[in-house]
Amino acid sequence: MPVQTITLSENPVLVQQHILTADLASDHSPRTISASILTYGATVTHLKVPDKRGESQDVVLGFDHWEDYLAQAQPGALNPYFGATIGRTASRVAHAKFDLPTNPSTSHIAMNHHTLHISNGLDCHHGGPFGFDKQHWTTIQIDNATNTVKLQLISPHGQNGYPGRLVSVVSFQLTPAGELALDYSAHLQEDPTHPENRTLDLHSTLVSLTNHTYWNLDGVLNSLTDNTEAEELAALGSYCSVKDHTLWLASTDLVELGNAHPVPTGDIVDLSADPSDEQEEEEEEGEVSDLLLFTSASCAGKRLRHGLDAIPGRFGYDHVYSLVPPETHISAVGIQGYYPATPHVATLYSPRTGIQLDLMTSEPALVLYAAGYVDSRLLPRTKSRPLLGLQSSAAPVLSAIASSSSSWSHSHPEPELQAVFGKFSGLCLEPIRFPDAIHHPDWAGMTTLHEGEVYRQRTVYRLSVRALDAK
Repeated sequence: MPVQTITLSENPVLVQQHILTADLASDHSPRTISASILTYGATVTHLKVPDKRGESQDVVLGFDHWEDYLAQAQPGALNPYFGATIGRTASRVAHAKFDLPTNPSTSHIAMNHHTLHISNGLDCHHGGPFGFDKQHWTTIQIDNATNTVKLQLISPHGQNGYPGRLVSVVSFQLTPAGELALDYSAHLQEDPTHPENRTLDLHSTLVSLTNHTYWNLDGVLNSLTDNTEAEELAALGSYCSVKDHTLWLASTDLVELGNAHPVPTGDIVDLSADPSDEQEEEEEEGEVSDLLLFTSASCAGKRLRHGLDAIPGRFGYDHVYSLVPPETHISAVGIQGYYPATPHVATLYSPRTGIQLDLMTSEPALVLYAAGYVDSRLLPRTKSRPLLGLQSSAAPVLSAIASSSSSWSHSHPEPELQAVFGKFSGLCLEPIRFPDAIHHPDWAGMTTLHEGEVYRQRTVYRLSVRALDAK
């Protein structure tokens, strides 16, 4: 099907929504999958897939109004990064400082000190206060033959404190196999209109891109109380939770983070190793490790509920797993990660809908974040649908009219089911380079981009329905 492009705004910049639609290859009745991509933040706003009953479910957290994404970029907003592309560096750069040479190819390598803009605690988090998620990307290609949209962002030297003029491109492709494939590339580029800035534009920099989609395979507008009267549902809303989802991960290696300062200590912890029973503290650590293990066959029926409720701090999963194979030394991971290889690293599943998400990626690490800090009281109006009407399988069109949750009930007298996003409403599976890699000599090469090099990443999200649950 051709890509549908909708212009949401032209002033002061062009804002577009691209809707990708594909007929799923199936022996059953015709089924369709659709993905909506917003140029602001290169954001996945909706992803609708059929469940085991053939009903269409939107399986990603987000908003129905594009301006609500814009509102979340304002100072003091919660900013959960719903569906956004993160850059220049995903996760944290400790103390928002690092040293990097102008260009390592020169005969004399002089280390330059760089100070980034702080965006969380002591650190530069997710690229800083004006990260890639808060910028307007430009559509540079629409390919109907491959059902692909390609977006580009040019980040000038000095933006958020980062050196170098970085050109980043991300393409979104939707296939009949139910796959949403994201391909990333980034390189340094001289600004042809200002040749006098060549040294600055081509200054070595840091890159680690990812997508921050929150997955809820139950469907964000699939009420948990199917037989409740419409008026009661309208009052309750559709409370989203991933507690009954199951998860499998290919890795047992956890990138250890500090307790007081959540940046890597430099250690990789093997969760599958038998803990020593010599000390009570080690026994307690072993119990926590069990909550973080998702590799065994038993994980097929292990709900996330236990870990989300039991992990110390009560904020659930916010952990980084190493995907580096045991036979590979971390220092061997370069700026292209494992590209073009995309091994299967994770499977998320909803017993309720039968929808399964398989994640394949070329990245050396995976962040598991369960929305522990998302607060519904701090969010504008989320997604909604009429209660009395049938769910549409068509891809939703974003509105250009923003509305707050307080005005929603007055402007919509008809009963509507509104998604409620709070703690544990979704699960992020973020393929990345190791956080704060620049401060660890063995890791630094995976995020350090020099003139003439190209950062690459490929991540594939495959959505399907488990055959054993099909009815």
